[in-house]
Amino acid sequence: MGLGVLDDHHLQHVPGTALLMDVINAQQHQYNGRDTSALKHGTGRNADIVLVPQPSESPRDPLNWPQWKKELLLLIISVDTAVVGAWGPMISPGFAEMAKQFNMSYNSLNGGLGWAIFAIGISCFVTNGLSVKYGRRPVMILGNLMLFISSVWAYHAKTYESLLASRIFGAIGMSPFEVLTTAVIGDIYFVHERGLRLAFWGLCLSVGVGGGSCISGYIIENLGWNWTYGICAIFYGVFILLILFFVPETVYKRDAAYNLDLGTTDHTEDILDANAKATPAAVVGEEPKDETTHTEHSVRVEPIYTGADERPYSFWEELKPVRGVESDENLLEIIVRPFGMLLFPQVFYGFITYGLSTSWLVVMGGVMAQLFTAPPYHFSVSAVGLVSISPLVAALLSIVAGPANDCAVKKLARWNKGIYEPEFRLSLNVLTLVLGVVGFFGFGATLQNGAAWAGPVFLYGLIYFSMAFLNIGIYGYITECHRSKAPEAFAALNLRNIYSFGMNYFISDWISSMGTLQVFSIIGGVHIFIMLLTIPMWIFGKRCRSVTARLPFFKRLQGQ
Repeated sequence: MGLGVLDDHHLQHVPGTALLMDVINAQQHQYNGRDTSALKHGTGRNADIVLVPQPSESPRDPLNWPQWKKELLLLIISVDTAVVGAWGPMISPGFAEMAKQFNMSYNSLNGGLGWAIFAIGISCFVTNGLSVKYGRRPVMILGNLMLFISSVWAYHAKTYESLLASRIFGAIGMSPFEVLTTAVIGDIYFVHERGLRLAFWGLCLSVGVGGGSCISGYIIENLGWNWTYGICAIFYGVFILLILFFVPETVYKRDAAYNLDLGTTDHTEDILDANAKATPAAVVGEEPKDETTHTEHSVRVEPIYTGADERPYSFWEELKPVRGVESDENLLEIIVRPFGMLLFPQVFYGFITYGLSTSWLVVMGGVMAQLFTAPPYHFSVSAVGLVSISPLVAALLSIVAGPANDCAVKKLARWNKGIYEPEFRLSLNVLTLVLGVVGFFGFGATLQNGAAWAGPVFLYGLIYFSMAFLNIGIYGYITECHRSKAPEAFAALNLRNIYSFGMNYFISDWISSMGTLQVFSIIGGVHIFIMLLTIPMWIFGKRCRSVTARLPFFKRLQGQ
C-alpha cells in the first residue's frame, strides 16, 4: 500500500503509475537495483524528477519543443479561453432589463438562454471526435470561427429568438475549449509541469467568467447588451490569426515505450536496455547482460523507435490548418466513445465531483441580478457586474492551486519511494471541502438575513477560490489516468453542462419559493457528500485503473 492507495496484484504496470523520483543520493539514480541515469530527467531543483512521459529523439515530438514555443501556445489558448469563458455569462448583469425588453419573466429568459449550456454539453462529443480524427489545431480554429460568426450575429439580433439561435451556434464553438486545452497540456508538458499550467489555464477561464461580467455591466448600461458581442467578435478575429500562426498541432505518436505512465507493461527497463551502450539488442530468452540484479521484466522483441530520423516540420508545414488524418478509427465510434467513458470509475468520479461543483458556479452567476437588484441591495446593472470582482480576485489568488498541487504530488511521490500515483492529485480536495462548506452555507445565510453586501460578495469569491483546488486535481487526475483518451474523458465530464442547463430552468423560482438559506444549505450538503467520495477513490483508485486496463469490456470501450 502506497500512502493509503491499495496496490494491484494483477498487472506488471497499472496505467497512470510511474517512476517520478529515482535519486538515491547526490550521485546515484536507481530503480529496481539498476542505474537509471540513462533516463531523461528534469533540471535544476527538479534534477531528481524522471520525465514522464520520456521524450523521444524526434524534433517533431512536442515534448522536445523549446520552452518558449510551449509557453506561447499555452498563453494564446488560455487567453482565448478567457474570452470564451466571458462570452457565456457576460450578458447576465442585463437579464433584468432584457427580460423587460423581450417581455419575458426573468426565469424564462435565464432558462431559455441556458440552451447554450446544453449545446456545449452535446457538441463536446463531436468536438472530441474531430480532434482525435484530425487533430487539436483545426478544431480550435473552427471553434473561434463559429464564435466570431455568432458574435456578429448576436450583435445584430433584434429579437429573443435570434439571440437564442446565435448563442446556441456560438456555444458549439465554445466546446473545443471545454475538452481540448487539458489534452493539449498533456501533449506538450511532463507530469511534474502540468499542475502549474492547468492552474494558469483555469485562472484565465475564471478571470474570463468573473472579469467579463465586471466589464460587461458597464458596457450594457452605457452601450447596450448587443455591444458585448460586438467587442467579442473583434477578439475572436484576432485569435483566429494567432492560432493560425503560433499554435501548431500537438498530436504526436511516439513509441509506446516512452510512455512510462501508460500501458500494462513497465517500459522503464526497456528504455534502460535500449540506452545501455554495452548491451546488444535484446533477444527473446536471453538474460540481460547487465551485472546488476534487477526484477524480471518483459523483453521487447522489436527495437524502440526513437524518431531520430524524422526531420522537423517547416514553418509553412506547421501553418496548414489541417495536417491530415491523425487516427484511422471510425469517426462515429470516436464521437460516441465518451458515453462509454462514464463507466470508468475515475471519469465517473470526476463527472460527479467536478461536474456538480462547477455547475453551482454557472448557476450562481445566472441569478446574481435577481439576488442583488432586489431589496435590500437595489444594485444597478453595472453594480451587479461589479459583484463579479469577488470571483475575479479569487481566480487571481487561485493560481497558487497549481504550484501547490505539483508540490504535493512531488512530496507524496518522494514519501512513496519515488513512485507516483495519479491519486496524489486529489490530496488538496480537503481544502475544497472546508472552504466550500463555509462559502455555500455562509452565502445563503448572509443573503437570507440581509447582511451587508460585502458578506455574500466575499463568500461568493471564497466558493470560486475553493473550487480551484478541486479543478486542478480533477484535470490532472483524469489526464494522467487516461492521457491517451483525455479528449474523450473530458467530453464525458462536460455532460455536466446538461445538469447546469436543467438547474438554470428552476433555480430562480427555487430561490423565490424557498429562500437563499435553504437553497444554498442543500447545495452545501450535496457539496460535502461529493467531496467525501474522494476517500474511496483514493483508496481503490489504483485497483480501478487496473480493472479498466485489463478487462475486455473496458478495452472495447476505449477502442482497443
